Amino acid sequence: MRIKWQDIALTVVLLVFGLGGTRFAARLQGAEQLDVLGYLLITVAAAGLLFRSARPLWTVGFTTVAIAVYLAQGYPFGPILMSGVAAMYAVAVYARIELAAGSALVYALAILPWWNDSITSWITWSAGWILLPVAAGVLMKLRKKSVVDVRERAVISERLRLAQEVHDVVGHGLSVIAMQAGVALYVLDKDPAKARASLEAIRSTSKEALEGLRSELDTLRGSAPLTPTITLADLPALATRMREAGLEVSVEVEDVDLPETYQLAVYRIVQESLTNVLRHSSPGVTAAVKVYTVRGDLVVHVTDTGTPTAFVEGHGITGMRSRAEALQGTLEVTGSHGFAVIARIPLPS
Repeated sequence: MRIKWQDIALTVVLLVFGLGGTRFAARLQGAEQLDVLGYLLITVAAAGLLFRSARPLWTVGFTTVAIAVYLAQGYPFGPILMSGVAAMYAVAVYARIELAAGSALVYALAILPWWNDSITSWITWSAGWILLPVAAGVLMKLRKKSVVDVRERAVISERLRLAQEVHDVVGHGLSVIAMQAGVALYVLDKDPAKARASLEAIRSTSKEALEGLRSELDTLRGSAPLTPTITLADLPALATRMREAGLEVSVEVEDVDLPETYQLAVYRIVQESLTNVLRHSSPGVTAAVKVYTVRGDLVVHVTDTGTPTAFVEGHGITGMRSRAEALQGTLEVTGSHGFAVIARIPLPS
């Protein structure tokens, strides 16, 4: 069991306040000064706060017993009761709500036999000195839980984003490399120049994929990525790599000024769409990429001339849809006439 320094500090404050302030409380109430037992009970009540983080019920037990015995001995109401307030707050913060409610009831009933006033005043005192600290502790616990939930959601969201980026970068690179390696093996003896061109493409593609992966890992480690920002101007180069891998691609991109997040999303959607065509299409299939605006929407339209077929959505399509929806857009996929991916994203105001 580990005792936090904050708990030690609180215990010291309550101890000093209790030992020093009780003398004045006794004088104000016309009571006699405390003896050794009284000061010992004040010490025990404050010492219970040492365990408030690790064992909040121990804190309630030590403090409640010490206060009950203190009052049973006829000692004056005084700073020792602040240890009770701190104990009620601690059990509400560090224990379950039902345990906090039960502890508050036990503490209030422990005070009742030694209460020298009416039941109404006891109820009023309990509301201020017991229920109020418990309510404050519950609110603090809910606030902490809300902050933790927000942080966890942010971490999960960032992990998903990084996973999607790695999937797109590495998946695209491996698909192009696999295709180029197949071409190189096929023409190795017949056309060494063609084989050499394929190997050059493999080298450049693997280098680009490694740089993209390194960038995402730098982001994961907390250091800024060093790779340049991806924009729509990179789409022609993407099409060139696809052509080198054996997929004929036409590209039409309207000149539109977009934020970096929009341009990256469009690029990744096009990249994943073309990668899927490269992976799954038959020889001779061609693809067309169109990026344009219409009625306040940015439209990303990627089609191929493959045979209509049924398909099952995998991580790639799910990732494309997530990218579109993150920008308040939609994504449709159809295989009725070849394969088509249509993303509609509202233009930023």
